[in-house]
Amino acid sequence: MTSAARSTTHDRLLPAAALVLLVLVTAGCAGAAPASPRLDTGAPTPAPAAAPAADDVATPRTSRGDLSKETAVAFVEAVGSWDETQPTAASDRVVAAGYPAALGAVAPQLVDLPTPRARTQVVFAQQGGLTATTASVIVLAEQSWGDTGHDGVRQLVLDVRLVLLEGRWEVTASVAPPRPPLAPARAGGPTALGRAVLGDPALVLPEPVRADIVERRVGDPILGVLQRLGARARIDVQVAATGHPGTVYPTSRLSNHAVGRAFDIRAIDGVPVEELRDDRRLEAVMTAAGEAGATEVGGPIRVDGTGFFTDAVHRDHVHVGITPGKPAARAVTR
Repeated sequence: MTSAARSTTHDRLLPAAALVLLVLVTAGCAGAAPASPRLDTGAPTPAPAAAPAADDVATPRTSRGDLSKETAVAFVEAVGSWDETQPTAASDRVVAAGYPAALGAVAPQLVDLPTPRARTQVVFAQQGGLTATTASVIVLAEQSWGDTGHDGVRQLVLDVRLVLLEGRWEVTASVAPPRPPLAPARAGGPTALGRAVLGDPALVLPEPVRADIVERRVGDPILGVLQRLGARARIDVQVAATGHPGTVYPTSRLSNHAVGRAFDIRAIDGVPVEELRDDRRLEAVMTAAGEAGATEVGGPIRVDGTGFFTDAVHRDHVHVGITPGKPAARAVTR
């Protein structure tokens, strides 16, 4: 399978460390992505526990998260890359990459390609959830394979789960609470609005997001919000339903992502969201999301008004979601 539309911008890859991957999902063919964010590897800054800031967000107790991202990236790139000198069995490939064989069971699609050569590069890693001792990191990666390493290309979205043990983040196969099953695909292809979103050059959509739209896992209301945002800026989407934690981490509440009512933005006009804190484009897009009907909009900054929020998880992306029955987010007029 080859990617139908791959971005040529891979400015920099996230640094390497060591950790584990829990859930791995692949999907259809299409767009790819821009630069990875800078990682802040400074000491953690504890914060008191707080009530959820929005219906789809459980506010973390700590801002420590960048080291968890480094660890997740290192795992994905190491386990998903090999050459003809390395073992062919999936579990052996995991061991050759420096991880316990048991971890192969939680990432089968990353290591099961029957090819002598593969290379995996992370496009972007974002926080999916965070507590003082656990984390979810949502990794978008591109894997190429074949005799020459260029016979095929696919994009993967991985929900990597980690635990903090003796000051080090490590991957874990434990998922608590359990993930709800992904919504089944619906026959008939994308809706009319879905086709318009898929064809919009202002919307950079990774393969798993495109598959979510084609298979109708993402509903028209949130697609309408995405389309309107694309009318004012280039929007690089990280994840929609596939690959996102199914619950509002770390609670058992069903996430709006799981039911096709949310998406996350990793970059605006090609600039990582994390680098836009002092850029008016970030506030403009977040405000516009509310105007388009989103009821919850989170990011690195807090927009004055209702329905907007910021926290340690959302330093590196913008969450846009719709909770039925809730009013749309509204910014204070200045």
